[in-house]
Amino acid sequence: MSETISQAESARIESAIRAAVSGSWEEFAKLTDEPFPNDASMREQFEDSSPRLQQAGGNWEMTSGIGIVPDDGTRMITVMIKAPPAVDIVLTLHSTSDRDDSTISVWTFLQQLNWDD
Repeated sequence: MSETISQAESARIESAIRAAVSGSWEEFAKLTDEPFPNDASMREQFEDSSPRLQQAGGNWEMTSGIGIVPDDGTRMITVMIKAPPAVDIVLTLHSTSDRDDSTISVWTFLQQLNWDD
């Protein structure tokens, strides 16, 4: 059975991207239900990734995948935002379930070089 992203998870992904495009760290920081493990590191990731998405101006492709953690059934959601020409952004979320009341936490928002070009 293939897992799909829930409405709550999808809304959180869209909100994170909107916050990055607007450059609002304050809005982005509100999107995690659990505190960031390291605020300074997450802010650095945001400040690096946000301008890349702004430069791409909506010209990106998004793909996503979900992994189920065997120990507790929680969900690891990885979203790849391919923002040409040379950088992709990886947004990783952790979700307690696919229900609307799940706890959704932002784990990473970092750049990855695109070696395909």
